[in-house]
Amino acid sequence: MDLATLTMPKAEAAERLAEYEQQLAIERSPEDEAIAMGYRALARGLPIIRMSQTIQAGGFFGAGRPDQGFPRLAVGKADEVACQVHWSGRSELTFFHGDWLVNRGALVGKYSVRVPGIERPARTSFYSGRALMPLIPPRHRPRPARLRHCHILWEVESWDLIPPKDPALLRHIRGDLWAVLATWDLTDLERAVLAGRVRG
Repeated sequence: MDLATLTMPKAEAAERLAEYEQQLAIERSPEDEAIAMGYRALARGLPIIRMSQTIQAGGFFGAGRPDQGFPRLAVGKADEVACQVHWSGRSELTFFHGDWLVNRGALVGKYSVRVPGIERPARTSFYSGRALMPLIPPRHRPRPARLRHCHILWEVESWDLIPPKDPALLRHIRGDLWAVLATWDLTDLERAVLAGRVRG
């Protein structure tokens, strides 16, 4: 999976972060806080993605498939087993676990991630789909207290519970911005065990 990331040298990001932190001590605005959070991630050497651009660039499944019109990329809570997707309107996707209406107002909530600004393909063959969440190998897995604040972005082979291959661990910054904490490829063994989640 190729991610179009925003990057910056750590030293430059730290310098700009200091400027915004100084401003936040005087006056707080949501925009300044979001920018400071982004610079904080960049100063740690973490690339940043814009979720709407990433999902749009990932593309959609084409004609002749049961999942026609659904995205090739998915995002879900890192501590879940499966993720569902639903077109919430002409230009918004909702990725969710459980009832997608619970977090309807929030972009990132306890049960869902809404991604507005997506250009929906003309034809979509079904209302919602379900995909299997990737496993996080121990070298990238945060502690449980941190894991619940993380999400995983991955390439969906099809919206029918086929184990994924190459995910990315993310942390939401603010709005459409996400920090990429790690990327990895799942091995055949990890994918085989993951497939057992569906049967077991």
